[in-house]
Amino acid sequence: MTPLAVLIPVKSAGPKSRLSGALREDERRRFASLLLGDLLGVLRSAGLLGATYVISSDKEALGLAESMGANGVSEPRDAGVNAAVARGMSSVRSADAFLVLPADLPLATPSQIRHLISLGSAGLSVVLTPSASFNGTNALLFSPSCGLELSYDDDSFWNHVKSAGEKGISCGVSPQRGLMFDVDTPRDLLALAGSKARGASAKFAREVSR
Repeated sequence: MTPLAVLIPVKSAGPKSRLSGALREDERRRFASLLLGDLLGVLRSAGLLGATYVISSDKEALGLAESMGANGVSEPRDAGVNAAVARGMSSVRSADAFLVLPADLPLATPSQIRHLISLGSAGLSVVLTPSASFNGTNALLFSPSCGLELSYDDDSFWNHVKSAGEKGISCGVSPQRGLMFDVDTPRDLLALAGSKARGASAKFAREVSR
């Protein structure tokens, strides 16, 4: 059995579209690639890279994943996060647990990810980290046998909490700042530029924010 599989859905068409007022399309694509590379580096440091699966219809994202030692799961087209996660789960049927992460977590650290996983190991069937605005799910650790309904739509964090509650699933929340911060808006880009993060995506944010 595979104890844990990490799933990272990556959108192909129009990455980081909400940054269109701050970055050109080529810059947004470059930034998205740097963010993914930084996260894969964190997962490598956490000892999880070999158990990581990038799910995407973007050949560059899949190529980056495989070049760094992760696994690529190809989609025929973008069909949303729920579909991407389901495809990833079907590719690793032997996993005891899944950890779903977005590709844009430039402040995440190996210790934060290990702490999240430890909560699941302590007996919780579902562990979530919300986005900073508490309307998204920035980390979702769950057992495939628990029956949690995936709901990566509007208010996904609260939808996941509600699903766990309705089904009587043991659930915990891990509000770690590094996992709560993602980059969706120009304000987020400036916050990353002003952070102490050392990754390639933070360096890029500082260059374009000068």
